[in-house]
Amino acid sequence: MNLKYAKLILLAFLLIPNAKSAETLFLYQGTLNRKINIDELYEFQRTKIPSRKLKNIMKITNQNEKDLFNILSYEIEVPLKSSSRLLKSQIGEVFLERLSKIIHPNKISDKNIGKKAIRSGIILSSYNNNEKINLIDFFKAYPNKDIAINIGSLRKTLKKAKSLKELIKFYSNSPFKKLKEGSSSI
Repeated sequence: MNLKYAKLILLAFLLIPNAKSAETLFLYQGTLNRKINIDELYEFQRTKIPSRKLKNIMKITNQNEKDLFNILSYEIEVPLKSSSRLLKSQIGEVFLERLSKIIHPNKISDKNIGKKAIRSGIILSSYNNNEKINLIDFFKAYPNKDIAINIGSLRKTLKKAKSLKELIKFYSNSPFKKLKEGSSSI
């Protein structure tokens, strides 16, 4: 009986396709779309020399080399246990749902698949890189061959994050706080 179950499990593993890492990044902005190989981004991160295709994409998206290099190289610590718990919490689900509108498997509109792919990419990347990730590591751990990024949604999100950061800064440096503490010259 145990042999029967072992054969069944082995057959299931052989029939289920394994998830490969991302190979191509598709950038969408309105009706414009471009694609680039993840290896070209990795090579740029490694050598600081962009390929011709990457130069064209930077020109179209108004991105300069230094900023793109900083974005690709920016590394954050992502502890496995706490990030895994966080990504499975209600807050994590909301975060993943919003992020899956920006980054998702190309030509797959199912939000649940997008959320699972992002969660998997974050956890696997953290595991593979001593609990640290950067964008290239995330792409390499992303369990779909093609990744789509909606640049319009990304820009809107970055603007909101920037305005939220400014709002927090304003209130933390608020003149009302200084008045309350008695340190204002008004």
